[in-house]
Amino acid sequence: MSKLDELKEEVNWLGRWLTAFIVTMFALVGWLALNYKTAEEFPFYAATIGVAFFAIAIYLINRSAIKKIRQMKELKK
Repeated sequence: MSKLDELKEEVNWLGRWLTAFIVTMFALVGWLALNYKTAEEFPFYAATIGVAFFAIAIYLINRSAIKKIRQMKELKK
């Protein structure tokens, strides 16, 4: 398998993880929006920490995917 094919596959996997993390984060944000008045402390804070975790993970995965896409562009030259 060529380096370009490997990078394509890695970007594909990163895109799948990115999609899963975005969906999960939006689900948590939706739950927080609907239950912020009635939620008990622990689930509320756990969801808030989860949103922060997923936001950071999304940023890092996106950054990694962008680096790999730039590497792919360099290999195509």
